[in-house]
Amino acid sequence: MKWMASQRSIKTIGPTVSSMYLDKRFEEDKDYGLSLFKQNVDTSITCWLDGKRTGSVVYVSFGSRVSLGEEQMEEIAFGLKISNTHFIWVVTESEEKGLPNNFLKEITCNEKKGLAVSWCPQLEVL
Repeated sequence: MKWMASQRSIKTIGPTVSSMYLDKRFEEDKDYGLSLFKQNVDTSITCWLDGKRTGSVVYVSFGSRVSLGEEQMEEIAFGLKISNTHFIWVVTESEEKGLPNNFLKEITCNEKKGLAVSWCPQLEVL
């Protein structure tokens, strides 16, 4: 995206996807180019995921435009907790208050069953 902008005056419409995830012409190009949210550059998500079997982790994200209600948050949290599977759940800052009491503490006990994060490098994770 930066290279294109240096060549021509452009405006991006819709999501941008880097070369690494499209045609792999530039494998080091993993940058989205823009983001509505502060990206968490912490690599703990991918490190945690690397320790799990391929296809064994549920990824839950409703996007940046959806805001779930408290009852919906509780139902999803309950389902993930009893699912007996590892998960990554992207929970926006505005949704955090809807998480059940002690949910974050419960999922990190023992073998760290799940992660609840405010931002996730979706293309790398999927």
